[in-house]
Amino acid sequence: MKKVFVEELSAGMQVDSVFLVRDKNLATTKNGNPFLNLNLIDRTGKIAAKVWEKRDDPGYVERASESFGKNDFVRVSGRVDTYMENIQLIVESIGLVVTGDVTLSDFIPTGDRNPEEMVKELMKINEDIKNPYIKKLLSAFLTDGDFMRKFKQAPAAKKLHQAYLGGLMEHTLNLVKMAEAMSEHYPHVNRDLLLCGTILHDIGKMEELDYERSFDYSDRGRLLGHIFIGARMVSEKIRGIEGFPPRLADLILHMILSHHGEFEHGSPVLPAIPEAIILHHVDNMDAKVWGFMGEVERSSDLDGNWTKYSNVYERFIYKGDTFLGFGGDEGEKEKKKKRKKLSLSLFDDE
Repeated sequence: MKKVFVEELSAGMQVDSVFLVRDKNLATTKNGNPFLNLNLIDRTGKIAAKVWEKRDDPGYVERASESFGKNDFVRVSGRVDTYMENIQLIVESIGLVVTGDVTLSDFIPTGDRNPEEMVKELMKINEDIKNPYIKKLLSAFLTDGDFMRKFKQAPAAKKLHQAYLGGLMEHTLNLVKMAEAMSEHYPHVNRDLLLCGTILHDIGKMEELDYERSFDYSDRGRLLGHIFIGARMVSEKIRGIEGFPPRLADLILHMILSHHGEFEHGSPVLPAIPEAIILHHVDNMDAKVWGFMGEVERSSDLDGNWTKYSNVYERFIYKGDTFLGFGGDEGEKEKKKKRKKLSLSLFDDE
């Protein structure tokens, strides 16, 4: 049913395709006529759309507005126009589409890695854990069907890094590899504790974010935040493990509570053990590298060697070939696909 993607749209095109409603606002013209402001998205981008009242069909806009809502799929017919140098879609007809009739991956970015393969990696890591209580704790999560279903789907963030389905697990495995390397470099570090905290540090994001149709914060996420949610999830599992050492529980929870590293970045406590400071820095590194690459991609069409000013990172970022050339003999189409994954701008609240 999906016939054309946002990235393929250009002024003058006639469109008949399915999109996801990111934002919807019923407004009124100066003459008092109702109209709809929409932001429509798919996995390739976002386009503004307008639904105007029809002279030969009074009440059309209000009926259309009542037929669908934010985060619904809609079939849209219309034409692509230009307004203030940006393209927009002038809607001629619009109607609700049943979720079962669409392919979700057409509308929400999906990671390249196979979720089941990533699960196997986590299982293998747990097999190598020596501490029996840490092994039981990780097993309690990895064998929890509802938990793993969400873990395989959840993005790592709303927009800044790995903002696609499966991104959280991919981010977690990136950190595990770095943490393992750090444990070899610093042999006095407790490897089992470090890997446990690394695997569990962001699990609260499964509840902090909504990602069934588009990426946004859940009510619980806005009220509590993923650090508190994750610590509570771990505490609940620990209570189900007989004889779990209280001090070990405190150390694991400390890693979750301190992984943002600073009070101003949301950590209720500062890292106070070597394992916690390692987790903070590998977490920050993975997020920042992805964030830098995303800023580069969003400025890839600008002339010159620098991105536009990044409000997030408070600097300009050099966008030489280092970031956009992925090396090897990959075709341009594959490179573009990978770079598109880095732009992470589909769900920005602009």
